[in-house]
Amino acid sequence: MLCCIQLSAAVTIPRFYARRDYPSVGGQVAVGDVTGDGIPDIVNVSNNYHSISTLPGIGNGSFGAAVTTPVNLLTQFVVSLVLIDLNGDGRMDLVVSGYSSNDLDGGINVLFSNGDGTFQTPVSYEVQDSSLGDPVVGDFNGDGIPDVIAPGPKGIWLFTGKGGGTFNAGVLTPINPSGAYSAAAADFNGDGKLDVAVSVAPTGLSVLFGNGDGSFQAPLVIDPKSAGQVVAAPLTRGGLPSIVVPESFHIYVNNGKGAFLGPLATPVAGNEIAVGDLNGDGIPDLADNDGCVALGTGGVKFATPVCYATASTGTRYNVALGEFVKGSSKPDIVVGLRGLVSVLLNRGDGAFIDGAWTSVPLVHTPSFSPASVATADFNGDGKPDLAVPGNAGIQILLGTGNASVPYSMGETLTFPGAYPSELAGDVNGDGIPDLLVADGSIDGGVYIYLGRGDGKFLLTSAIPFGPASKIVTGDFNHDGKLDVATAGNQFALGNGDGTFQAPLTILANPPAQGLSWIAAGDVNNDGWPDLVATSNSRPPATLGLLVLLNDRKGGFTLSDTISGPSYGVSLADLNGDGNLDAVTYDGSAQVYLGNGRGGFTPGQQISDPSSVFVTSFGGPAIGDVDGDGIPDLLIADNGNLAIALGTGKGTFYAPFLLGLGPNPSLIVLENLHGQSDSAGLPDIVAPNWSPGGVMVLINLTK
Repeated sequence: MLCCIQLSAAVTIPRFYARRDYPSVGGQVAVGDVTGDGIPDIVNVSNNYHSISTLPGIGNGSFGAAVTTPVNLLTQFVVSLVLIDLNGDGRMDLVVSGYSSNDLDGGINVLFSNGDGTFQTPVSYEVQDSSLGDPVVGDFNGDGIPDVIAPGPKGIWLFTGKGGGTFNAGVLTPINPSGAYSAAAADFNGDGKLDVAVSVAPTGLSVLFGNGDGSFQAPLVIDPKSAGQVVAAPLTRGGLPSIVVPESFHIYVNNGKGAFLGPLATPVAGNEIAVGDLNGDGIPDLADNDGCVALGTGGVKFATPVCYATASTGTRYNVALGEFVKGSSKPDIVVGLRGLVSVLLNRGDGAFIDGAWTSVPLVHTPSFSPASVATADFNGDGKPDLAVPGNAGIQILLGTGNASVPYSMGETLTFPGAYPSELAGDVNGDGIPDLLVADGSIDGGVYIYLGRGDGKFLLTSAIPFGPASKIVTGDFNHDGKLDVATAGNQFALGNGDGTFQAPLTILANPPAQGLSWIAAGDVNNDGWPDLVATSNSRPPATLGLLVLLNDRKGGFTLSDTISGPSYGVSLADLNGDGNLDAVTYDGSAQVYLGNGRGGFTPGQQISDPSSVFVTSFGGPAIGDVDGDGIPDLLIADNGNLAIALGTGKGTFYAPFLLGLGPNPSLIVLENLHGQSDSAGLPDIVAPNWSPGGVMVLINLTK
């Protein structure tokens, strides 16, 4: 079975105003030019899988596919890493610290760059200490050659450089009572010699002033209660290096005389922090591994943090800064996660590209995610609008045609049920879009809200389906009136005035697991709308896709079943043969090619590109997002959007990832920034259930 077709240089990658996520080995990240082309790359070292990923920088803010190096590190579990050119070849090399599974030997590993994103076999320097923490590179003995220090339970280990990237055996500076586990270096007292700040358990934060010959003075305890990652950097314009301990939420301000004032509270709450001037005003700012940014205002004061969603993969590692757009002087942000990295590009003013967010409190219901939302021009101004359901009601969002503020707030509709999902359609024949809202509660049904044409609605009737989740519409009996079908194995014929006849059963003998999803379309090309459903059969799956052909008598006949895992299903002509094809999603996307007679053949299966997705709340979305006239596939989950560009042959290229807010439930496509529908470049809309709101990714493709 065909899994993944790699993108070629001839394929246009669509551009969106969005965060970018890149599959990798996961774990700690560092930024540096490891290929020697002058463009920063991202290096990602897994903490326990003995592999390294390099994401090669392209120079426009994007990165190529990960290049992975399997390695046999001295230390089984990685603690931290640093990039530096150790042998003078213009390519940054890698220093990795960690600990072994026997809890006896720690050390550092030096890996020289090959120049293509891969690294040579590690050169290991072992010490008799159970674990070494953050490696810090600097000239600690004044000979002009880089050295490495790393903290451990016994104290600070110094590996003096011999030149060419080789080092002497580690020499210990003991720290009592129980050593150190995080370190940072700077000249804190202005004597021209590197000092070391260490996090010590249980005695807190200490500073060891350097003697300039590789030895250090006795530790000076700064705060006996502060422990965690240690960062040393200036926090004022042109100031001396101060100390930040994120896990303790503390800042210690250097007074220039070998002492530190504080602690002050950190404005961000992540347990890893990076410091840099993010908005170009000369004042250092803070970014943490939760995606939060606090801009410095001077005097070690900071503005209220602004937080940007990163992918929800369950584990967050560190955060790093780098200038990923060639010619830019404003650092971008990269966060190391499980299975991927998230990249936030700087807009140039200290704010970061992460889509356009509209807060909708109604969606903030952790136990509920809608199966569908309604999109149409509700107020007749020619701009697409959106109806977003939540447990407490339905929020109407009116399109503005402005990319920076895509929606304005319309009315809030009271909803008598719970767990609503919805569609738009003209059920009373007046040419104005109405709302059909499914009630997923035990009493259930579908409620009809008739549109007035000004963006407002009136609840007029209900169809007593019982619990209803996914619904579809179509003229199932060819009388010119809109009908409704639900994944609850029922359908109702419309009367054409906004009311419906009594519900009918779709299948007399449905699968024991029931139906989980439903889509409508003419799959046998007879001019009558049919139904394609999926069954709640996962895993192991015995029954997946069900084809229900219209019997032209006001009912449906089960004509085919196809085994396989499936949940959401969508229909579209994927290969241009005039026949509807199907795509299901349940952890991976499965393509079924239609023969135009109601039959389907399993085709390509598209695997999750990051190995972090779970089952999507909604079905896959299909639309042309790159303007080539070929349908593309979009799947939302876990804070990501996977876009697989279509080949036009019923297959898709390997997906790439965009950020889509913290908890997207589904996606729809709308033209929101004033371009013509004929341009074929829709924007991406994603309701997020927590925090409640809608994320819009504006399509920037030319």
